[in-house]
Amino acid sequence: MRRLMTVLFLLSAVAALALSAFAPAHVLTRPLQAAALVLLVVFILVRAFGLFPPYRRSAVPSSQIAEMEKLYFRAMRELINDQPNLVQAINDLQRIVSIDPRYKNARHFLKRALLMQSEGTATTPPFTPSRTSQEFVRLQEQLIDTDPAVRKAVVMELIQYGEIATDPLIALLMDEDADVRVHAATALGWVGGPHAVQPLLVALQDENTFVRRYAARAMCWVVDETAVDGLIDALKDDDNYVRQYSARALGWSQDSRAVRPLLELLAVEQNADVRDYILTALDDLGERPPRVERALEVTE
Repeated sequence: MRRLMTVLFLLSAVAALALSAFAPAHVLTRPLQAAALVLLVVFILVRAFGLFPPYRRSAVPSSQIAEMEKLYFRAMRELINDQPNLVQAINDLQRIVSIDPRYKNARHFLKRALLMQSEGTATTPPFTPSRTSQEFVRLQEQLIDTDPAVRKAVVMELIQYGEIATDPLIALLMDEDADVRVHAATALGWVGGPHAVQPLLVALQDENTFVRRYAARAMCWVVDETAVDGLIDALKDDDNYVRQYSARALGWSQDSRAVRPLLELLAVEQNADVRDYILTALDDLGERPPRVERALEVTE
């Protein structure tokens, strides 16, 4: 609102000045002068009394962002299960909202989980996922649709089938459209088991930055010992976001092979967010403060 008021004031002021200088007798000169004066008064009052405060997203520490990612993933995995633990999903989503009330997806799925709980659908899923069901076959046929929007929509529908949708999602991970690949990478993180790891590692080398970003984020949810070497390589990526989530995934891997590469990156990393995620990952790996402090001293 403040921005709109400022734009309107500037436009009216410029128009009023132009007409006053070049056409003082014009029929619009006086109305524009009056409008500019009114908007100036309103602008001063807005500034003086703090009306229409500017939108500011609450600053959430990186450590809590990492916690929210973990809780959100766990809640999503529950909600797509045949028999979800709704109490755990609701608790996880409520915790996310308590940290960041502006987390729209968490608020949306919290409402959905509460509705499922009130309807008693926790033990009565609306369908039994099957690879041979007509709906599943129909979705697979749409994988070759020429419209990328259709293929992206297929991703969102496949999520409800859980791990049995891994193969079609892997196929979409190699789609010619980068947005489709981004959606597929995210979905594989939600529903994919061990079979999703290697395709996501390939996506970590995609030419498109956003695909690599979402592949790194998805790796946080499916990471195992076979992913460690690929994630260590991803720590060298030029993109801050890719390094950030690759570090986070290595922390969740609980694999000691990740400690040294993370310490080496910490010693040279300049981006504050990436450094925070490295520290969180090292903490997850049980790395004690003395070694971390020595790595930090190198950068000072």
